[in-house]
Amino acid sequence: MQQILDDETLELATRTYDTVLLSEGGSPLGHLRKQADIHQAHTTVAAHYRAMEQAAQAAYVAVDHTVNEFPATLGTLLWDEHWIGYPDPEAAEDANGSAVAHLGDGVWIHHAVTTSSFDDGSSVRWQVSERHTLTLIAPCSCGQGYRTRGVATEDDLLEAVHELTSEPRSIFKHHCPHNCGSVHADS
Repeated sequence: MQQILDDETLELATRTYDTVLLSEGGSPLGHLRKQADIHQAHTTVAAHYRAMEQAAQAAYVAVDHTVNEFPATLGTLLWDEHWIGYPDPEAAEDANGSAVAHLGDGVWIHHAVTTSSFDDGSSVRWQVSERHTLTLIAPCSCGQGYRTRGVATEDDLLEAVHELTSEPRSIFKHHCPHNCGSVHADS
């Protein structure tokens, strides 16, 4: 999880271990605690910037994917500023983030890349495979949940938009026929 960078953390991150004077800590343990604080600040700042970089990269990859794979639809409608990138929740150094773009009326498109590697038996041995996944996310017509549908092509996208957004919304609809994850009263 990304931590907020406060002034104290930023100040500590500018220091190195050898800038801590023994008198600052008052004792060897106090000295080590101050060095530990500096180490934690360095770790926090590095994780923060790594997460920012992952988020920016995720948005860039989403734009690239939609421009190339959805040129007649998303590729012409969504620009760089429409995509919001998010770091991978694990914040691992080689992890992929994800990105979303708001399409209007509470409807979103989510882009993620999953990376897998496998031994193909060749002299190279390990091959890396990337899979781009786009998911349309729309409010359910019951008004109490969201429905999702993966889209692989422009035709899939247009069908999903029609399917997920064609019913009028009602906040009074009970016994929702869709798998939207909402909880409905039995009245």
